[in-house]
Amino acid sequence: MKRLWIFDFDGTLVDSEVAIRKCYLQVTAELIPERLDYVKNILIGPTLEETTKLIITKENLHLKEKFFIKFQKEYDEKIVLETPIFPGVDDVIKLLKKNGDSLSILTNKRSYPTQKLIQYYQWNDLFEWVACTDDYSEAKNKTEILKIKNINQKNYEEIFLVGDTVGDAIAAKNHQIKFIKAVYGYGKQQNWENISIYKSIDSFNELKTFL
Repeated sequence: MKRLWIFDFDGTLVDSEVAIRKCYLQVTAELIPERLDYVKNILIGPTLEETTKLIITKENLHLKEKFFIKFQKEYDEKIVLETPIFPGVDDVIKLLKKNGDSLSILTNKRSYPTQKLIQYYQWNDLFEWVACTDDYSEAKNKTEILKIKNINQKNYEEIFLVGDTVGDAIAAKNHQIKFIKAVYGYGKQQNWENISIYKSIDSFNELKTFL
């Protein structure tokens, strides 16, 4: 029976940090310039809503909707395609697919820019499903999305979740999935103590060992 690979997107398949931070900085400079120093060091990976709350703080909650709209317009229309793929990703995911494995994406990224990038990279036929948090209003996090997808009830030989943040690892643990940590991603400064890791990779090319 084929294996299932669940990939995080930002920080795992694509190097979106520069483009996303650029957009956060532009919108922050326009609306809340006093928070620019904070934005320079924010973690890229959480949802737009989570990050926006951290940027604007409680004192500026009245700017939340305006921040949202400006970020989405700027990022979706102008900046998103400035996102490169991490080395080895295109080659390896195609080899895994050719090997007969099933591939999927589980991401905090919104659906519109995610699908736009998938089309841009010509990955349309590679993934069995793409799960974005804004497609699941009833789910608060990746753990709950995986529960909805009901993956553990399907007869896969093995299931791997490849991601770069503690949130990815927790989602894997909650569903008894083998977690592969993308060390090259954006979770370097997070607290990984007591986090279960099946394997760590410094490069996406290391997944070729599973072929």
